[in-house]
Amino acid sequence: MGLLGADAAVLALVVAGWGGSEPLTVYPAAYLLGQALIVPLALLALTTGVALGLLTPWGLLRHWWILIKLVLTAGGTVLAVFVLVPTLDAAATDALARRALSDPFALVKDSGGACAVLLVTILLAYFKPFGRLRRRHR
Repeated sequence: MGLLGADAAVLALVVAGWGGSEPLTVYPAAYLLGQALIVPLALLALTTGVALGLLTPWGLLRHWWILIKLVLTAGGTVLAVFVLVPTLDAAATDALARRALSDPFALVKDSGGACAVLLVTILLAYFKPFGRLRRRHR
């Protein structure tokens, strides 16, 4: 939930930047949130998810919803570290140099996509769909 909140804050900032708010204020703040909150919280979510899967009766590879959450969380963490935060860094650098962003809507798409994926993981945890994974008999 903390990761979703941090991502929503970044989304609000980049939407404001896309809408014409002062880039010098918006993009450095979004980058700071990305670097200081999103990356550590994404890594924490992945680590605690794996630990809970391994240390509880739910298991890591027993239910489809857990496997899907694991894949989404791992993918989201990789994208946050290697796509979102570097893009926010480039936007902050451009804003500080008083250069116009080439595509401010790209940040809205990236951050909005991250929020959507996090909402899906929350819904998966709540509803627990798809049942158990099938095991092969030897």
